[in-house]
Amino acid sequence: MKPGIAARTAARLIVTRVLRSGAYSNLVVRSVIRDLPPADARLAQRLAYDTIRNLLRIDRTIASVSTRPLHKIQDHVLDTLRVGVNEVLFARTADHAAVDSTVEVARAIQPGATGFCNAILRAVVTGGEPPLPEGDQGTALRWGQPLWIYELLGEAWDWGEAEAFLAASQMDAPRTARLRAGQAPETARPVAGISGAYVLDSSEAVPDNMQVQDGASIAVSLALDPHPADRILDLAAAPAGKALHIADVMDNHGVVIASDRHLRRVAAAARRMQDGPVRWCVADGRQTPYRSDSFDRVLVDAPCSGWGTLRRRPEVRFRTELTDLTNLSGLQAQMVNEALRVVKPGGLVVYSVCTVTPQETICVIEGLQTEPITGLPGRPWGGGWLLAPHLTGTDGMFITRIRG
Repeated sequence: MKPGIAARTAARLIVTRVLRSGAYSNLVVRSVIRDLPPADARLAQRLAYDTIRNLLRIDRTIASVSTRPLHKIQDHVLDTLRVGVNEVLFARTADHAAVDSTVEVARAIQPGATGFCNAILRAVVTGGEPPLPEGDQGTALRWGQPLWIYELLGEAWDWGEAEAFLAASQMDAPRTARLRAGQAPETARPVAGISGAYVLDSSEAVPDNMQVQDGASIAVSLALDPHPADRILDLAAAPAGKALHIADVMDNHGVVIASDRHLRRVAAAARRMQDGPVRWCVADGRQTPYRSDSFDRVLVDAPCSGWGTLRRRPEVRFRTELTDLTNLSGLQAQMVNEALRVVKPGGLVVYSVCTVTPQETICVIEGLQTEPITGLPGRPWGGGWLLAPHLTGTDGMFITRIRG
């Protein structure tokens, strides 16, 4: 097999699984590239992620030179073309290498498609990408995003910050980990303003005394400020990163109950943690079996649209519509209300979501008595606190503290 073909074949497979099977890119990448040599693995991951990030522009370009509508092109052929067009337009691959490699990948999956793929790629090499539209539509498209999210954020923040967020969300996320005990390796770089968070060299193994976790997720547990004698509930805990952080901060004194409504996720998290300090329970966060006024602190890290995780899951932009946000905000509000029921008078509820839409953030806590968050990077937003890639170099996260 020619050099680079295995990597491009893997990239095509990742794109197919993400776009057509509903897989999460950060998970499917690991399984697809696992047995590739390191250089091929890095190339496959980069090509797959960039293809998904730029998919709207790539498809627009293919449509401009193809004699067939996109929906008439066979799935695996179209996905092969998408990876190839990404290389021509965005990856700075030499034109001849991008064309030849794409044709070789096509030959392996459907020999009869090589002529078609060759013609499309050469047309893109010659003509490039069609000019972007003027105005907001062109700005959103430049960053590979649907127009509605750019307009939503522009109205909620301002247009410059909306564009800064979308631009930063097109970048790769660093590998960040939390220091659980001991010393961080000398090559690790502290994340500014987030205690215990470090950026690791992607080529190095994660030390045993560290837990892979984004800085924004680490900030959530810091905002909860757990104390050793507390009785704490994590209302939607799987896959357990925040619950484990809470237990570490408490030095395994007190009680941490991790609750989640998905039995399989609870079972998987409990197996990973084995006989650790967290107690697991299967329960719906909207209506739990716990007595009122029974916890000192409650964390509501609620299910959300995930728009803050675009760097790691670029496909999020295709999986949420504006109309979905109303249903999500209703679920989130129910969970906050349940947390306020089970927390003790004067206790603390922390509401967090790894998204940045106003419907799921400031609107959910509207009318509630919140208190300021201090000691974290980012900025205040509507009674809560915002972290985001353009502000803090972390995932996007909204955090609020509410007194019971």
